[in-house]
Amino acid sequence: MSDFREAVESISEAQCSEHPGFSAAIACARCGTFTCAFCASSGAGLCFRCLHAAPELATCWARLAASLADGAALLLPSLFLGVLRCLALPGENAMQAPAIYIPAVFVLLVQANLIRGTGASFGKRLLGICVVRGDGRPAEVWRIVLLRNALPMALCGYCVWFGLVDALFLVGEERRCLHDWVAGTRVVKALGRGTRSLGGA
Repeated sequence: MSDFREAVESISEAQCSEHPGFSAAIACARCGTFTCAFCASSGAGLCFRCLHAAPELATCWARLAASLADGAALLLPSLFLGVLRCLALPGENAMQAPAIYIPAVFVLLVQANLIRGTGASFGKRLLGICVVRGDGRPAEVWRIVLLRNALPMALCGYCVWFGLVDALFLVGEERRCLHDWVAGTRVVKALGRGTRSLGGA
């Protein structure tokens, strides 16, 4: 208890590193620098410098793992229902039953809600990464859903080679797939659960 009291007193006696004359409210959650209430309220507990620092780009492996996790979350429930239907009704084509796609629709709705709140799908949240705009600001839902997901899938339907070309762009210095360039986005490491606070993959 005494350690906690000493920590609180040390913060209250310190001044903000970016705003001299302002008392510190908290220590930055990232670097530990004392920061005032103004900095803390605008950056989810981050100092001014950490808030506006360029976020670290996500690794290629993290992006691949996130894509696999998202694909599994979308496909496995429907495949499971299809297998159950085959076992129950052996003479019918399981994949032609509309009911087995209900879980996929539910997953898509959940994913859209996650993206709206954090800029990260289920898989990206698991890997600690998120999507932001090219300038670092939070990416809009329509930008992620339409330009990063729907458009590439539609193009892959017309040309299967598009998916390979799209992925090859990831090995560049900026680690941006072709759909990232089209959507004007990057995939970066999230600072924490409040990924929308990056302020601007």
